[in-house]
Amino acid sequence: MHWKVKANIQRVCAVLPAREALYYLLQSRIGVFRKEPDPMPNLQDAVGLLGELPFSIAGKRVMEVGTGRRIDLPLAFYLAGAEAVDTIDLYRYLKPELVFGSIRSIIRQRAVVSRLFLPWADLPVIERRLDTLAAVSGFEDLCRETGIRYHAPSDARRTTIADGTVDLHFSYTVFEHIPGDVLRDILIEAKRVLRSETGIACHHIDMSDHFVQVDPAISKVNFLQYEDAVWSRYNDNQFAYHNRLRAKDYEEIYAAAGHDILHRRDWVDEQSLDLIRTGFPLAARYRGLDPRQLATVNMRVTSR
Repeated sequence: MHWKVKANIQRVCAVLPAREALYYLLQSRIGVFRKEPDPMPNLQDAVGLLGELPFSIAGKRVMEVGTGRRIDLPLAFYLAGAEAVDTIDLYRYLKPELVFGSIRSIIRQRAVVSRLFLPWADLPVIERRLDTLAAVSGFEDLCRETGIRYHAPSDARRTTIADGTVDLHFSYTVFEHIPGDVLRDILIEAKRVLRSETGIACHHIDMSDHFVQVDPAISKVNFLQYEDAVWSRYNDNQFAYHNRLRAKDYEEIYAAAGHDILHRRDWVDEQSLDLIRTGFPLAARYRGLDPRQLATVNMRVTSR
């Protein structure tokens, strides 16, 4: 599908009544939800986040920013031994049928899942928790048995979580969908809820043009060529918003929120880097910036 076609579909859906239900229906018929979910990539991503932490997640309290349609990452932290996971979303996007599709897949692959989490939890703990997932019969039952609490609609800038009670504040490919000033306030709230001496924020940010997922003919930096007024025609709605911030912008946001960056990993896309170095047209706000910064398409930041 040409990326502009998808952008226009998203724009139309965003202004219609029952827009969320309509967009989900389209995704179920012709989009990403046509097939039963495969949670394994998300479980593997969660293991990657676990590897960034200076502590075991066993017995810890976790807060996720940006739930989405499923709770694969909260389930991963549950399997790794977390005591509780609060997952917060501005919109109530979660679909129980997708959640239980993920759970069915996890149970079908339980031997693989057990091996995946063995470095992070003892096998009896993993097996007991897999048994729990296999036995739950509804979403409320799932939340009660796992300690996963879903808050939506809810604002991650202003939560009801008590001061200093969270061990890990995390998100996965969510921050790029949030305006910079809101991100600052979310990180300020993170400082309030995190344990003062040991709590960690760990956020994985996808800075690539997400339309490449439906249109492989474009590059991961395709959107950097458009001035803000032009880009907003494709981007300015709840289904498509991408802030287009680069690594330096995030550094400034973290500093403004009072976070010390403890560790950072950058992923540079070499194809995008070659394009930029050979004359790829850039919007004014990106001209003169370091090509490697522009071609950094993923970043994982651990902070406190």
